[in-house]
Amino acid sequence: ALFARGFGAGLCLSLHIRLPLSLLLAKHRGPRRTCADMAPRRAAKFFQPPGPARQVEAAGLVGRDRPCSALCRCLDAAAGDWENLDPPEPGEWLEEMITRTPDQSFKDFVASRPNMPDRSRRTIYLLPLCDPPELALPPFPAGPWPSWSALEEVVRKFYSPLQVAALPAVPMERLRPRPTSRNSSYGRQWHAAQVLNAMSDMLPKDAYCTLGVTMCDLYPRPEWNFVYGLARITGRVGVFSFVRHTPDRHDSHTRSKAWCEAQLLHRSMKTMLHEIGHMFGLKHCTWYNCLMRGSNGEGVEHQVNLLHLCPVCLRKLHFSTGFDVPTQHASMLELLSKFEGANELFQKDCDFLRRRLAAVSDLPPGAAGDMKRIAELAGDGGPCDDGGGAADAATLPRRPARAASRPGSRGRIAASGGASAVGRGSVAEAGVGADAEGGGGEGGGDDGRV
Repeated sequence: ALFARGFGAGLCLSLHIRLPLSLLLAKHRGPRRTCADMAPRRAAKFFQPPGPARQVEAAGLVGRDRPCSALCRCLDAAAGDWENLDPPEPGEWLEEMITRTPDQSFKDFVASRPNMPDRSRRTIYLLPLCDPPELALPPFPAGPWPSWSALEEVVRKFYSPLQVAALPAVPMERLRPRPTSRNSSYGRQWHAAQVLNAMSDMLPKDAYCTLGVTMCDLYPRPEWNFVYGLARITGRVGVFSFVRHTPDRHDSHTRSKAWCEAQLLHRSMKTMLHEIGHMFGLKHCTWYNCLMRGSNGEGVEHQVNLLHLCPVCLRKLHFSTGFDVPTQHASMLELLSKFEGANELFQKDCDFLRRRLAAVSDLPPGAAGDMKRIAELAGDGGPCDDGGGAADAATLPRRPARAASRPGSRGRIAASGGASAVGRGSVAEAGVGADAEGGGGEGGGDDGRV
């Protein structure tokens, strides 16, 4: 066969020139294919759960970024209170989206120069996108919405010391310019990017961010079948929907009304807190089974994440707002304990908060908080007492919240959930901090999938 290829190949053999057989046959076989060419694209990178040493380093608890001892105590995972990530199973977020879910350590977070609240922009606004009478109805399942007062309160407690305020409800049809809509299995479905266009013109001057909240279904572009949420991080606006979080018919018929109410409320709280976390620059977490972890939805992921941040993400948020960690935990426990008797997810959250509060019960009040930062964002005005406070490393830079990156720009896009193509399954659940991509999972990071 080689001699049939011509005199040149035969001459090479007769002169005993040691050329690889594959090289001699290259022209006959066509271009060489490497192992990378033949391997499935999705298998190019596999997620490996990090070990304790990497987790500690990611939280900035070693070296020059190490905070004060009180904050280190609050972030100490040695007791096992935070759940580690399992290796992902087929179809889960970290199996499908790992190439778009880069690790973000505390050091990476600071280097990204995230939006920072300041004296002029320190309010989180919530905008209900519905008919105003809907919010006066009883919570689901008697009415269409989860408890609005509980949603507003959980944002206030979780993101303290920032202010939280609700804007008057606006129906989707009243937004200007009016967004495009179409029919879906969940009723009328609205173009999320066009909703953001309308919201950008409604942004209050003192807003750190404005989040539209709706029980209407959303989609980010015509070829996608849905999205849980979408945000423009530098534009400081986002929108997300709870309609696909409602318990299914089986649960509605076999569970109590109190369980169904609490189940929708827990999922909705998780979506809100996750999405707002993206507005602070927190990307999808790859360190623990954290609130900020990317997810393709509770029906897909074998690990359900809860309403608390891991040590890495807790450190990032503390850097932004300076809150006292034990005070935040106690405040969250006060709210969530009202629902722990009705639903096992709230019970797990309360158990976690009690363990963490017990672990730091000997800390003086305010020891793990940056008191000057708290006073600035709470609106107390003026310099604060130098005595207390666990301010993060003084060498770490801060910068105020910014508007869109250039005049006329609407900011970077972040998507949250939905399917990436019509008929496709879920890819994300609730992410305000990513670009539009989708599935049925959790929120995205800065310009990433949600």
